[in-house]
Amino acid sequence: MIQLSDVNKAFRVKDRKTRAWKRIEAVKSLSFQVRAGEIYGLLGPNGAGKSTTLRMIVGLMKPDSGSIRICDLDTQEKPEPCRSLVGYLSTDISVYTRFTPRELLRIFGEFQGLDPRVAERRGMGLLEKLQLKDFADIRMEGFSSGQKQKVSIARALLHDPVAVIFDEPTTGLDVFTAKTVLDLLRILKSEGRAVIVSTHLMPMVEEICDRVGIIFGGELHGDAPPAEMLERWKVHSLEEVFFKLAVP
Repeated sequence: MIQLSDVNKAFRVKDRKTRAWKRIEAVKSLSFQVRAGEIYGLLGPNGAGKSTTLRMIVGLMKPDSGSIRICDLDTQEKPEPCRSLVGYLSTDISVYTRFTPRELLRIFGEFQGLDPRVAERRGMGLLEKLQLKDFADIRMEGFSSGQKQKVSIARALLHDPVAVIFDEPTTGLDVFTAKTVLDLLRILKSEGRAVIVSTHLMPMVEEICDRVGIIFGGELHGDAPPAEMLERWKVHSLEEVFFKLAVP
């Protein structure tokens, strides 16, 4: 469903002290795949390369080398068809607060070329799954961050994507809203979608992910079910794996 093969990405940045340009390798020879009906946890600290990897998958960045395929389509050769297959939730949960959730989803349905009746049906169905249906016709000016996050999720899933990528979906959410998001991820898995969840919350990954990969310094360490990762590293939690990588 989603396949990354030997993907590399580097940036040129200016050193704050010396003002000299230097090369930062954000992603190094990254390879993994996510199958249909699977939740893949992409773990790592801030700056490890997680968000860069996700942006390359959804076509917001191009890899310097290597290939990314979605449903056997190359993202560089077929960028538009690939984008239509993916639902992407970024860390930015901003919404147009002068609109109601129903209005916002209707507009994004038009952007995506959906029939208005289809967009309405899907939008209301998603709001119901996210326990936000009662707020469908309320302007989002006073919405909490959790409510805005739910609307952003509905917006990402409106076009019925076969692959779903969530970047830090539960950060800053209260425990009840976070549970609603996790329950939705399980539903997406049961519907046969390929799901990637990028996060630094290890307990959440152990709870819902079928396989995990830890990015550290742009490189992937391990690509296996959580229990197998723990056995391989002879530890009791993914946090311990993480700390072993951080302090060799």
